[in-house]
Amino acid sequence: MNRIVGLLTVVGLLAVWAIPATRVVAAQSDATAQSGATVAFTKAEDARVCGVQTLLQEHAQAIPDRLLHAISLVESGRWDNDRRASFAWPWTVTAEGEGHFLPSKDAAIAFVAQLKGKGVTNIDVGCMQVNLQAHPDAFANLDQAFDPATNVAYGARFLVELRAGTSDWETAGAYYHSQTPSLAASYKAKLIAAWSAARSHGDDRTAVAASTPAVEAPIGMILPTPAQELATPDARAAAFNAKAKETEAELAAAAGAQRAKTAAERAEAKRIADAYRAARVAEYRAHKLQLVDAHG
Repeated sequence: MNRIVGLLTVVGLLAVWAIPATRVVAAQSDATAQSGATVAFTKAEDARVCGVQTLLQEHAQAIPDRLLHAISLVESGRWDNDRRASFAWPWTVTAEGEGHFLPSKDAAIAFVAQLKGKGVTNIDVGCMQVNLQAHPDAFANLDQAFDPATNVAYGARFLVELRAGTSDWETAGAYYHSQTPSLAASYKAKLIAAWSAARSHGDDRTAVAASTPAVEAPIGMILPTPAQELATPDARAAAFNAKAKETEAELAAAAGAQRAKTAAERAEAKRIADAYRAARVAEYRAHKLQLVDAHG
C-alpha cells in the first residue's frame, strides 16, 4: 500500500458530462467488505461521497489516478446545472433499461425492494452500478449494497480482477461494463473521454462545497425529499473536514500496518533463507567428511 497518500482539500466538483448509468457484467466475487453502521448523509455530502471513496480505493488498490472515478461518472454520473459539472450519485438504480437517481439511501433501498417484488432481477446499484444479478454474492443485503464505501470497494476489486486478465487498464475499464466487443468498444470511448477530462485539472474529489448542489429530480419518479441538510455551510464543511481527517488518519494507520507487515515478511523470508543455507552448508560438510573417511 505504498501509494497511500493523505487527502488533499481543493475546490469545486469534477467538470465532465453525466452519462447514463450502465450495467456491470458477471464476474466471480471476492469476499465482500463488511459494512458498518448506516451513515445518514446530507444532500451536499451525497454529491461528494462517491468521489471520496473512489479516491481512497484508487490509492488502496493501486488503480491509476482517477480511472475508478471516471468509471463511477460514466456509471452513475448526474449533472449539476449550477456548477456545470457532474458527480457520481450513490443512490442511483438502473433497471429495465432506465436509470433512476433516488433522493436518499432509504429511498433507493425501498425502490430496489419494490423492483425485486415485481420479479425484476437485473438491477444495477450505487456509485459503481454493481449488477445484483451478475454479482449475487457482492453484498450481504441492500443496506450494504448502497453503502458507498462497500459499493466502491467492490467495484475497485472487480476492476483489479479484470486488469489481471487484460493488457491494459483502459481495456479492463471497458470490460467493467461488458466483454462483448461492440459494447466494450462503445463504453471504452466514453470512459477514455471521461478519464481524460478528469485528469485535465486538479483532483477535487474531497472539496467542500459552499452550498448544496442544485440537482435535477429523480428520473420518472416522485419520492420523499432528501434528509434535512446540516444547518449552515460552515457546519457542513466542519463535519466533512472532520470525516476527511478521520479517513486520513485511517490511511496513515493502514500504511504503517502495511509497512510493518512487509518488514515482518522480509525478516521471515531472510530467516528461512538463512536456515536453508545453513542446512546446505552442514550437509556439504557432512558429505565431505564421509568422502575423507571413505578414502582413509
